[in-house]
Parts: sequence; structure tokens; C-alpha cells
Amino acid sequence: MDKLLHNPDEFLLDDIKMFHYETMDPKRHLWCAFYMENGRIGHLNIFLKDGKLETRYEEWDADK
Repeated sequence: MDKLLHNPDEFLLDDIKMFHYETMDPKRHLWCAFYMENGRIGHLNIFLKDGKLETRYEEWDADK
């Protein structure tokens, strides 16, 4: 994995080819996938942990 961000205030994604999201656990966890034109893939997890909203973003090159 090339990039891992915990609770980023902001991040920018350019040239998104496809976007996909799923509700993993209603009211507790949302998962999003970003497939970029350059072949990179990003996953954004939005979830509740100890009553607080948290995020984690992971990004890597799909060819590796």
C-alpha cells in the first residue's frame, strides 16, 4: 500500500473513472472505492468508533 491516511481533514482525487460505495453496517460503517484513470485504487472507510466519526483512506497502484 502506497498511502494510508487516518482521519484526513481533506483530500483531493482527480480523474476518477468509477466510484462505488457500500453500506457495510447500517448507521456505523460506509465503504467507498475510487478507481482512477491512472490505474490507482482508493478506499475510503467512514465509521463510528467509540461514538466518534472516523475515516481511513487507503490508496495503491492496481498493477502492483
